[in-house]
Amino acid sequence: MIFQRRDVYLWLLGGSAGSFNPIRRFIQQMPFQVHVAIVVCMHRLRSLRMGMVEAMGGTQGWVVLEPDDKTIIQGGHIYIAPADYHLLVEPEGYFSLSVDEPVHFSRPSIDVLLEAVVGARWPRAGAALLSGANKDGAWGLYRMYRAGYFTAVQEPSDAEMPTMPQAALSLFEPHRRFTADRLVEVCLYALSL
Repeated sequence: MIFQRRDVYLWLLGGSAGSFNPIRRFIQQMPFQVHVAIVVCMHRLRSLRMGMVEAMGGTQGWVVLEPDDKTIIQGGHIYIAPADYHLLVEPEGYFSLSVDEPVHFSRPSIDVLLEAVVGARWPRAGAALLSGANKDGAWGLYRMYRAGYFTAVQEPSDAEMPTMPQAALSLFEPHRRFTADRLVEVCLYALSL
């Protein structure tokens, strides 16, 4: 059975410099969950539009893809925000892509994705913010926290580039702080709530 649209728990991962390896390890280690869609938003080169799915390596049953405009959100899938587009979640249960101006010099922007989830009033979601060299994601994660969603931030001392987690922690105290090797555990905890 495929869980789709608003029945799906959205687990959102945001990161920039220093987040690729922790996110790749998470994807390779995360047990398959039919009712969960994982959405990865990482800053990446605008000119590099191929290879990110392949670079994530093997998974435990997940379907990994870069969504197109109007791609239906389905459980059991890992969606990677495409290069040079903002990725948004629509209330009707699909993704949309935007070429609006970069936010914090970034497109895709983590803030844009997280704020879209809040704006869509998605029933169940959680987000984790990882290593990065700018403040993108901090405000969006704070908005998710204020809206009642589960939030987690990588410990700045564990992050290769602590600017992004520090920016979030300067705004609020998330539900969990984590080290990269505990990211699967944090996700499974969020799903159990």
